[in-house]
Amino acid sequence: MFPSADSVALALVTACRLTGTNPMLTALGRASNLEARGRHLAFAALIEAFPEARKMGVARCCGYGKGMAAAPSNLGTFRKSSWWREDWIDEIVGALVADQYGEAAE
Repeated sequence: MFPSADSVALALVTACRLTGTNPMLTALGRASNLEARGRHLAFAALIEAFPEARKMGVARCCGYGKGMAAAPSNLGTFRKSSWWREDWIDEIVGALVADQYGEAAE
């Protein structure tokens, strides 16, 4: 199953709120290096919540351009960054699956 547009938007907005970045710039792919953190977090959460989805398709939905084909393979590098927080990923995934699992997702 591929994430819906609502799921992608929820992941991007939640990730940007956690990192204090602009979700509109992130979604449009116009984010600076600092603001791209929300995109990286949203991408990681979406592929965790939707493991069967094609990673390149999810990356494009998160604002990665055509020239950013390495985005899925760079996820390991992002996870090693000092700003990365796995609890943020858990929070985003929880928001994505809340409708499906209800209170147990939180």
